[in-house]
Amino acid sequence: MSTQLISQIRTISQPPSSDIKTEQVRSHIDSQFTDLDHLLYPSSGPSKRRKRNLEEEIKNWEERERKSALELEETTKSLPKQIINTQARLQTLLSSAQELSLQRYSIADKLANLVSDVSDGNSHSTDDDSGIRQKRESILGQLEVLQSELSRLEAGLAWAKVLEQVVILSERTLNPLSHKHSPLAALPHYRQLNDLVQRLEGTLPPEMALMKVVIEVEENTWQGLRDLMAENLLKACESLGWPKKIIYENVSAEARRAFETAYQDLLYLQAEGEDLHGEERPSHWSIGKGLYPIQAMIKPIELRFKYHFMGTKGTNRVDKPEWAFANILDQIYEHQSFLSTYLQQLSSKAGFEDIDIKSEFTLLLFPILLGLLRARIPHLLQHPALLAHTIYQTVIFDEAVKEGGFDLDATSIYEGRESPAWEGLSGVVLKENDWFEKWLLGEKKFADTQLNEIISSPEAWTISDEVNEEDEGQSSGLKPTVSARQVKALVEQITDRYAPLPDLTYKLPFLLSVQLPILQAYQTRISGSLDAFETLSSAFVRAVPGALAGNTRSGVHIDQAKLTSGKNGLERLMKAWLSGQWIQEGMTRWGDELFFVEVASNLASSPALKYRYSSDPLLPSVFKHTSSTEVGPTTSVFDVLLERYDHLTSRAEDMIVRLITVETESDLKQHLTRKWDRPPSLEPTEPSPHLLAALTTYSSHLRSLTSTLPQVVVSRLYRRIVDHLSNHILQRGVYAGWSKFTEHGGIDLQMEVKEWKEVSSNSLGENSIIPVNTFWRKLDDISNILALSSGEAEDKVTFAQAMASAWDGEEGLKVFNERLGVDMGREELQSVLRRRVECWR
Repeated sequence: MSTQLISQIRTISQPPSSDIKTEQVRSHIDSQFTDLDHLLYPSSGPSKRRKRNLEEEIKNWEERERKSALELEETTKSLPKQIINTQARLQTLLSSAQELSLQRYSIADKLANLVSDVSDGNSHSTDDDSGIRQKRESILGQLEVLQSELSRLEAGLAWAKVLEQVVILSERTLNPLSHKHSPLAALPHYRQLNDLVQRLEGTLPPEMALMKVVIEVEENTWQGLRDLMAENLLKACESLGWPKKIIYENVSAEARRAFETAYQDLLYLQAEGEDLHGEERPSHWSIGKGLYPIQAMIKPIELRFKYHFMGTKGTNRVDKPEWAFANILDQIYEHQSFLSTYLQQLSSKAGFEDIDIKSEFTLLLFPILLGLLRARIPHLLQHPALLAHTIYQTVIFDEAVKEGGFDLDATSIYEGRESPAWEGLSGVVLKENDWFEKWLLGEKKFADTQLNEIISSPEAWTISDEVNEEDEGQSSGLKPTVSARQVKALVEQITDRYAPLPDLTYKLPFLLSVQLPILQAYQTRISGSLDAFETLSSAFVRAVPGALAGNTRSGVHIDQAKLTSGKNGLERLMKAWLSGQWIQEGMTRWGDELFFVEVASNLASSPALKYRYSSDPLLPSVFKHTSSTEVGPTTSVFDVLLERYDHLTSRAEDMIVRLITVETESDLKQHLTRKWDRPPSLEPTEPSPHLLAALTTYSSHLRSLTSTLPQVVVSRLYRRIVDHLSNHILQRGVYAGWSKFTEHGGIDLQMEVKEWKEVSSNSLGENSIIPVNTFWRKLDDISNILALSSGEAEDKVTFAQAMASAWDGEEGLKVFNERLGVDMGREELQSVLRRRVECWR
């Protein structure tokens, strides 16, 4: 097996015969010039990249002939010296060969002795001495070892010759003497190297270690040749002033010629590499591979960028990522004219006409920024604000690049094939090393900490009179608590951070994992305070901190009755309502904003996302059904929380009405036990202290409502309060009183109703738009009926007329209502009249 392997290596290492070379040249000419027309009339453009037409080939070889003649002259001059050096080396090799010959004779003598020993052993085969047999076996083993060693040495010698050829070809390729006039002159040496490597790859197994060495040498040779040509291009760029803005028209002709030659030579080299190695496309656009000359020209820009934004300069600031992005955008803007005109033409002439050089240049700048982001972001994961700002600026940069006309399809890595949708630098960053998940977790921790600080602050439940410009869309007259304003601002701040993200996959986790839980936690906090208010338990002080809880200190006794009654109790209920209403209106406004409308629409049309978040309790059910793909115009992602906050504010309103009416009715309780059948008297009846106390309590609460809540809400609450109080007075003082009414008792009731209306009007204020008397209409009508005169009067309605109308036809009842100015049905009128002592029915 080793002999066969050695033979194969020797065969491969032999140089090709002259016949094979002749055949290859003939095949090359036949493939390039298929007929006479191709020789006489060359095509308008090269059939393949970097290929020259016949005229160019002739000029090229004439130039080479001239240069070769010069080289021949120089070689002739240096030949004698070279001959002397060669003779000296030959003498050295001859001495070495003589020594090797002597060693060969010595090894042959040893081998003969060993063969003789084996023969002697065979002639004495009848000898049964065990020592001789052991010696013979030992000699045979040594022979096998020597033979194996000899085979390995022969294989190593063959490999050494192959490696020698590989190294020689590599050195010739990179030797400056081979680069006279252009490094492209070394390509024939590299082609020989490539052919040798391909023959070895076709014959030898790829797992051989020495095969990997050969391939590595070939790759390093190609990279070395490419680096040499890139250096030539950068030297030519220096005369242009690169990477500063270039005004190509002002550059000297010699500098332009040197630059254009170096630029196109690199493109020819790249085309040659595609022919030899095949097109090696990178797996992703962010790797930073593209046209060789553009890659080379990026290097000075990259060095300047690292100096300013990744070094110790003052421009390297983590809180100002926009500076780095602006630097790259400036590079694109400053060079776009030079790229789109001159470099585009040079690239097209070299066979790369399908490549948009500006897009290629932009593409190769991306790895510079990605390197900066990959270095910074791991240190920003514990600082959500800085991280969010960095990603926000990344998204802005992506948008600016798109608006600038960047086209991924027109870059070299996607030439001839369809490119995916460009996700931008933000898409690359968010997918790397779980950075998005860590950012989301950090944002959630930050938001939770902020929420706890907000609701634990002593000023959390203080009513704020300030209205920011962004809050002007809230209801007129609505004053938030400090905590409600801060919670709303916190949610909006989070929205600003994730709104620019490129895909709903990244936006939705912020909404469902951070924002909605914050709003739910705040709603739960307010609801807990109302629970404590209702139960009047000791847990109330612990449930509601700050102003809403009464600001307690350890060891200080708190009278819970004072906290949940009177003005203090009403203030706590109003603060709970204001907090909930402020957030509710904020969510309503958010739901109408374009951003959240798009989120709702995109979520409704994404079955995968709906399935993923189908178990989220805060997501509306319409977004959980995979069958529905459209949402109504009024549907938003906040619907679940809107419903809960609406229930919360309704509950707070119910408790406000209940607190005011219960306390007013408590003060009024003793007054409603009075007698209403007093006889006529010249002295006016003075209001009882209990009535005055009730009016005072009622007035105090109304003033608090008016000064704190919006007019619309006060109107709604006022109507409910008056309805409740009117019904209470009717049930306890009129229909189930301690006595029936006389005419003067009815007048007393009439005066009391007037006092209720006057107190209401004074408490609500002169500028109030609330119809004060309207809601007292029912009680006012009943008091007017009970105060009807018992005697005869020509211009007034009397009690007797009322009795006749109540038990008469419909026409009489209608006339009675019109004359008295009331609106009352027959049965109700009869019930009221029966409360007069004079009623005989």
